[in-house]
Amino acid sequence: MQNQNNIFDELSTLFSQERLAGYLRHTDCNNKSDALIAYSWNIELSQALYPALQVLEITLRNSLHRAITTAYKTSYWFDLSFLHPKEMAVVNQAKDGFWTSLFDVRYEYNQTLWPRLLKPVFQHMPKRYRTRQYLSRELNRIRYLRNRIFHYESIWHWKDLSEQHESLINLVRWLSPLAANYVSVFDCFKDVYSNGKLQVQDGLKKLISTE
Repeated sequence: MQNQNNIFDELSTLFSQERLAGYLRHTDCNNKSDALIAYSWNIELSQALYPALQVLEITLRNSLHRAITTAYKTSYWFDLSFLHPKEMAVVNQAKDGFWTSLFDVRYEYNQTLWPRLLKPVFQHMPKRYRTRQYLSRELNRIRYLRNRIFHYESIWHWKDLSEQHESLINLVRWLSPLAANYVSVFDCFKDVYSNGKLQVQDGLKKLISTE
């Protein structure tokens, strides 16, 4: 019968030692068993955040596209001269970050986009939050979270992870209350964040008992 140390060593070979070694070095992990639990919990947390991240990304993109299309009277607005060369270089490559970069301060000059499109894009956003600066900060913070998840990097130790999830849901709701309700059908982050570590421990115990 394998123990968690054996499983950790075998997974280190399969996944690469560098990937799991980072968990072992963390101050909250005193041994290989702790590191294996943290790695497994990180997978659960990443999975739990995926629905909200996906819906926010799609809803934001489409809401921006509709608002800019209306403002500039063309759905081919990305061919217009107001786009900064940085965005022009990536628009056809559909790289993540293009849409959040449209909230940069350079698109506030002469009201190119902001603040005049804040209300059309985020129709349900409370007025006290409805500023380009606030949205740029929050969207870029979420973009960093999204990139870490999509590159299989660790987030389990972040102290503000629950706060970031709340921000995610708020942004979706401010774009569309219906979209936020739709996300709630799949969203299990709070349970995974509160109880997922214990559930992972139980799951690993079952894995050991069957090996």
